[in-house]
Amino acid sequence: MKKQPTLFYNEELALQKATEIIKQFEDKETVPLKAYEQLAKDYTKLLKQTKLLIKMSDKQQNYLTHLADKIEVKNQQLIQLNQEKTDFLGIAAHDLKNPLSTIQSVTTVLQGDFDNLSKNEIIEWVNTIEQTSGQMFDLIKNFLDVTAIESGKFNISLVMTDILLMAKFLITHYQPDAEAKHLSLHLETQEEYFALVDRNAIYQVLDNLISNAIKYSPHGKNIYIRFKSESQQVRCEVQDEGPGLSESDQKQLFTKFTRLSSLPTGNEHSSGLGLFIAKKLVTAMNGKIWCETQLNQGATFIIAFPINSQDF
Repeated sequence: MKKQPTLFYNEELALQKATEIIKQFEDKETVPLKAYEQLAKDYTKLLKQTKLLIKMSDKQQNYLTHLADKIEVKNQQLIQLNQEKTDFLGIAAHDLKNPLSTIQSVTTVLQGDFDNLSKNEIIEWVNTIEQTSGQMFDLIKNFLDVTAIESGKFNISLVMTDILLMAKFLITHYQPDAEAKHLSLHLETQEEYFALVDRNAIYQVLDNLISNAIKYSPHGKNIYIRFKSESQQVRCEVQDEGPGLSESDQKQLFTKFTRLSSLPTGNEHSSGLGLFIAKKLVTAMNGKIWCETQLNQGATFIIAFPINSQDF
């Protein structure tokens, strides 16, 4: 195979010819070989140094190219973060505008017609303010949770916790909301179910799954909450008889600011952050979360946690 010419092909060829000529006259004293030999040595040294400089330059160029690629990636990340910040502020402004407008309208009514309103009417208006401000509080809390999670400032402390006890409390808490929509909440387990979780985080996750089941279930349906213990893990399933999820909805189910095609059945508010936060919290607790669903056949959200730290 013919050798490809190198960068210094001509110089190396000249040096080779000079060396051959010097060898031809090695035994002839009449030719001043020493000067030529020194010239050849100097030329050889210069050629080596030049090659080394070229090699170093190539390495430097490769490093700069790699550095430029990394900078480009960082720039793209910054652009994405800036876009997310813009989206974040836009959603926050949009979602806070309606409840603020409601509170402003209610206070205007109370200030203008207070003397003409009955006690029951006043209580009803005050309840509206309470519910609306609660909606705003939940929205802001979700935003703060997302910020804490993404900045790594959401502290997780894993301890053995009876998660069934928390589920029972939440079922009692949401019973009035379920009854308002004629929903039946069924807890199919009565044993203790301990898992290695963060108490505040698991409460928030269970709260999200149960409240979502109520929020998206049509009136008069059933919601089943069941616990299972298998393969050194505790599973909690929240099953509803709602509209289920399409394939496109399933692909973006746990992403930030997701607006699914299914809408709350009682005019409830949704920030599009609940399942994103739940996913982050479950993962931080070494757990798993997923959804088993088919369109028009309801959905079952499942979370699984290790019984001890060696299991997952």
